[in-house]
Order: sequence, then C-alpha cells, then structure tokens
Amino acid sequence: MRFDPSPVCGYKNFMPNSSPERLDRCWRKARIAARILLREEQGRLTERDVRIGHMLAKDEGVTTRLIDQALYAFSGKPYRVAISSRKAA
Repeated sequence: MRFDPSPVCGYKNFMPNSSPERLDRCWRKARIAARILLREEQGRLTERDVRIGHMLAKDEGVTTRLIDQALYAFSGKPYRVAISSRKAA
C-alpha cells in the first residue's frame, strides 16, 4: 500500500481556523467591555479596568449593541430577565 500525500476528498484542512471571522477586533473589544461591566456589578472593579473602559468608550467600533450581545453571551437568560425587569431611565 502506498501513502498518498494528497488531501482526502479535496479538503485541504480538517481543523477549523484558530480565529473565526466573527471574532473581529470590535467584537473582542466589546467582550472586554462586557467583562468590565460584569466586574463592576460584582464590585471587583480595578483601576486598570477603569482605564481600559475609558479607552473602549472612546472607540467608535465598540457599540452598545455589541456590548449587549457580549453580555447576553456571558450571562445568558439571567441577564435577559434582569434587563427586562429593569425600569426605563
């Protein structure tokens, strides 16, 4: 039996990409901002978090929509229930 180095069925790579396209820079920054917001709610905010939060607040790519999506991803249903029961400001 002879070893054939050509790809099986035309597939060049069986492993998924290490950094999927959906994890672009703005999404990563929004996830960081969401983690900072969660730390603030827990009372574990540090000076470094505040400094990074100010930098992310100035970034135009980090929108509130992306941060909300990241919070949903981290917290799931408990976060959605808390948001729906929160009074409108």
